[in-house]
Amino acid sequence: MKDAFIGIDLGTSSVKLGLVSIDKVTVGKTTREYQLKIEKGGSAVQNPQEWFDSVMDGVQELVADSKGLEIKGIGLTGQWSGTIPVDRNGNALGDAIIWMDTRGSEEIDRLTSGFPSLSGYRIDKLVRWLRKTGGAPAHSGKDSLAHILYIKRELPDLYEKTYKFMEPKDYIAARLTGNFRASWDNIALLWSTDNRDANNVVYDSKLLRMSGISSEKLPEVIKPTDVVGTLNYEIRGKLGIGETKVISGCGDMACSLIGSGCIEDFKSLIYNGTSSWITSHVPFKKTDIFHNIASLPSGIPGKYFIAAEQENSGNCMEFISNFMEIKGEDKYAVIEKLASESRSGSNGLLFLPWLFGERAPIEDPYVRGGFYNLSLDNTKGDMVRSVMEGVALNSKWLFNSVERFTGQRIQELYMSGGGALSPARAKIFASVLGRKIRVVSDPRFSTVVGAAMMAAVGLNRMRFSELSSLGEPFVDYLPDKDDNLYYEREFGQFIAYYKSNKRNLKESNMARLSRKVAYG
Repeated sequence: MKDAFIGIDLGTSSVKLGLVSIDKVTVGKTTREYQLKIEKGGSAVQNPQEWFDSVMDGVQELVADSKGLEIKGIGLTGQWSGTIPVDRNGNALGDAIIWMDTRGSEEIDRLTSGFPSLSGYRIDKLVRWLRKTGGAPAHSGKDSLAHILYIKRELPDLYEKTYKFMEPKDYIAARLTGNFRASWDNIALLWSTDNRDANNVVYDSKLLRMSGISSEKLPEVIKPTDVVGTLNYEIRGKLGIGETKVISGCGDMACSLIGSGCIEDFKSLIYNGTSSWITSHVPFKKTDIFHNIASLPSGIPGKYFIAAEQENSGNCMEFISNFMEIKGEDKYAVIEKLASESRSGSNGLLFLPWLFGERAPIEDPYVRGGFYNLSLDNTKGDMVRSVMEGVALNSKWLFNSVERFTGQRIQELYMSGGGALSPARAKIFASVLGRKIRVVSDPRFSTVVGAAMMAAVGLNRMRFSELSSLGEPFVDYLPDKDDNLYYEREFGQFIAYYKSNKRNLKESNMARLSRKVAYG
């Protein structure tokens, strides 16, 4: 029988699962969707049990279709900067506070404030965070540290009851194995690990004391390629599978590089999913606090990767298409057709994609988006294309900062994520960025493949150097010179809008977002 590995990508809107053979061929894949609850006061939560049930259901489907294959391991990836309080059995004690939740912003303000300060950080604390971690807690309150501090202050009983605070993929691993372990890349946003040695990341006692979190409530730190444990007996019975090992894997940002074959330093990827990011492996630890970009420990031990994420991408198109009642099985074909009916520039319409604040290259939880320069002669096609263009212009804003961060001119970008399935979007990104875009094969499941191959590497069935072919064959899109010149002018308007309106947006949204919302 041929060896195979299951990859699990616990995303924000759905969990994607794939069965990948030892020769890097995806022989089965499936998806399960679940709910996201956005509420007033900055609350963004999901039901962890719904996650786990979806994972179990998806794995059962893959196992049933695995004839002729021997499943050797399960690799995990998914959304990070999320927090699940669990009991000693790994059961969630409430909803998962996910990466979009801002209710911990006041706790971070209290933690980081003081005199003298730089960009809202007391200088001595900032220096300590930067020197050891390579970054610092985001004032938006979206980091894992902010979530835990919010629970500690606002829900002290829950804090006391919690055995461990787990990240999303590590929660799934704990449910599968009974072991409470976390990959070092995935807990980076606790800002409590010493990241100076990319081969040996550990909790730092001084940073933990500074944060006010008890180390007893945090999981053991392990390498992304380490085995979390073996599937427990009850789980094996439900899945109809043997004593399969669960490999920790890494967060979706780090894993997207691996699944797209971006193994070498500076080989860059733009990911278009619910959110979006531009990333690559780099040989250095570095921080740009002014643009909220840092290099953090990678899924590949010994390497760092660029963490540069934008809050809104595919969620913008989902929101607008639902608002316009574009539904049904052919929804994405309709969206593609509408976008093709509008010309570059969307008939003067400019979309601002900050529907839930922004992380990079500006950290601003108060900025909000919408359509600018909307006219009676704008069509549905203009609106759909404008959303694509607005997301791409936002990525150009980040791309400029990433190039400065790396000190490299990035000649081409690989693209993955569900948004890469759209030729219209890929063409727009190429022209907006002025760079060749290489869309990887099966872009929606590339991170799943990365997780499965992490399991193969963790079980010594493969080496990372053998994964540079992942993502082939590619579909290339070159920038249109005329469109590129037009988008350069549009980009100036895009930035000018933010600079002119950020103060008013903050005043409009600060009071509304500061209202407390109960956790449950």
